[in-house]
This record gives sequence, C-alpha cells and structure tokens, in this order.
Amino acid sequence: MTTKYLIGYLFLMLAFGSLELKASDWKTLVDLRGNWSFTVGDDPAWANPNYAADDWDQVIAPRQWEHYYEGYNGFAWYRKNFGVASLPQTEMVSLFLGYIDDVDEVFINGRKVGQSGSFPPNFETAYNQERHYLVPVKWLKREGNVIAIRVFDEGREGGLIRAGKLGFYYDLDQSLMTVDLSGKWKFSTRDFGNMHNPQTDDEQWDEIFVPMAWENQGYSGYDGHAWYRKRFIIPNDLRNEKLYLVLGRIDDFEEVYLNGKKIGGVEDLEGYSRFQRNDSYQLFRIYPIPADVLRTKNMISIEVEDIFADGGIYEGPVGIVKEGIMNELKDRMRWEEDNGGWKSFVRDLIRLFD
Repeated sequence: MTTKYLIGYLFLMLAFGSLELKASDWKTLVDLRGNWSFTVGDDPAWANPNYAADDWDQVIAPRQWEHYYEGYNGFAWYRKNFGVASLPQTEMVSLFLGYIDDVDEVFINGRKVGQSGSFPPNFETAYNQERHYLVPVKWLKREGNVIAIRVFDEGREGGLIRAGKLGFYYDLDQSLMTVDLSGKWKFSTRDFGNMHNPQTDDEQWDEIFVPMAWENQGYSGYDGHAWYRKRFIIPNDLRNEKLYLVLGRIDDFEEVYLNGKKIGGVEDLEGYSRFQRNDSYQLFRIYPIPADVLRTKNMISIEVEDIFADGGIYEGPVGIVKEGIMNELKDRMRWEEDNGGWKSFVRDLIRLFD
C-alpha cells in the first residue's frame, strides 16, 4: 500500500469522523413464518411451482422437523405459496431463512437462488451459517409465488430450525444509491491474467449475486482469492458530480479498481489496530471516485482475499452516490466514542506511516 493511497483513504475516514455503519435498515416485504407444506424424500420435480403438493403435511417454521418426524435424518422439502403486495423499485430483494440444518437449496418460482453446504456424496454441513440469498425482483409476482427448499440433515436437529428474520426484506439503505450496483456481477476464483484490465475477456467467468457471501452461491468452503467485475453506465448529468463508490462490507481484504486504475482497498497490515486479520470484515467500504478515471461506460473490478469462513462482498448497500446523498447515508450511521472506534483506527494508521 503506497503512502499516496493511504492518504486518500485516511482523508475519507477523517472527513466522516468516527463512525460505523449500522446493520442494514431492513423493511419486511413478505413474512414467511408459520405454516409450510412439508414432505420427506427427494424429487427434483418438487421445485416446480406447478407441482401439486396438496397431500403434503403442514409444519411450522422455524422449528426443527423432529417435532413432527422424531429421529428423521435425510432429505426433505418445504414449500410455501406467497404474494408480494408491493414490489420495490430495485433490482434485488433479500431472502432470509435463518439457520438450516444441514444443507439447503432454494428455489423461487422454479429458479434456483442459492445453496449452503454440499449434499451427499460430498456432504458438507452449513448448520451454523445464517441463510441470506438475493432474489431478482423480476422473478417475483404480486400473487402466485412459490418458494421451495430442499434440505438434507445428517443427524440431530433438522430443517429450518431457527431464525431472527424469515422472509423477504428490502434494504432501505440500498434505495439511497444514485447508481444501483447490486445484482449480478462477473466472478472468478481463477486468475486468467490482467484481471483488472477492462479489455480482458471475461466470458469464462461465472456470475454471482452481490451483496451476498460466495459460500451461499456454490462456493462452499472456498477460502483464498477471487475476482469480481461489474460494467455500468454513468448518466451524463452525473459526470460533474463528486461521486463515491459504496461497497458495503467485504470479507476479508480487497483491492478496488475502476477502469483499470486502483482507487482503494483494505490490506492485511499489522498496524490496523483493532481492524486486523480477524476484524477487517467489519469495515464499511466507501471510496471517492477520481473524476479523471470515470467514463460514460465503466468497469469496476475487485480482487478479494478471504482468510476463513464467509467470503466476498457479503453486505450492502452497493452502488454509487453523490456527495449530497452521502450526508443522508451518514445520518444512518452511529457514532463510536470509545477509543476502540474509528478514531483510534485512523491514529494508528497515521503512526504506522509517519
């Protein structure tokens, strides 16, 4: 990390003072607590929204299925019909399902939205991982939606066992983004070379939802480096504005490039005080966008290093905001007055590079 780069990062932190983002401000769209249709066994046809599950049992969720099927281990499916009274004007909504024991695969109107853990024969549990999936709003209807969840339990408790939030939610912070960058991004765990060059082909890359941990999207157990890419257009009326790139929270470290030029990042340095290797995921990422780097057509590329547990851009909001809107974003943050907050973090960084 260069001194010049650090000065830019420190300027941003000092400009905002001692602050840390609250948990996302969630608005409930659909509450999924209560009765679900349920059956033991396994059949891929049960993900089809047109499948007739009239003869399935009725269970309550969240609650371990042993309340209904004592001692049962193996495959089972949950299904529930729901409507959405008011679809938000955004690309994505969040689906929270709490903790599922052990492995799950989730379908909305027949489309797979995510998976946690691995099914047999390569079984890998995710019982201690809270489920959070992103769902494109265009996949939802005001009426006649079906959520289907395939679950495998190896032993002890099984199913949708507990949840603080169970349903569809909208992040009100995301509505503050002038340019919404949530949704599908290009993603790769393989280094093809020149990964931050906008001219480098990315046809071989996968697609992934942002913000959401990559473990919930087919990369269970992956620790190491990965690359994100997102192409977007800036309207002409924003070209003369002071703009900021908001990336929410990232686990654990990252380097951020815009149109091939590095504009920020969080690195694994001993001098980060409380934000060392085990704590960097708590940092709220926001970077000023240099005016000379921005184009009409742009590409953000981010290299992320995950040390352990969940990885990637896991919590929003994600987007670009104007300086005026940044003041409103600041109002959603809480002040930290203790010495372990942002002020001590900034002081330690300054001392590190004196």
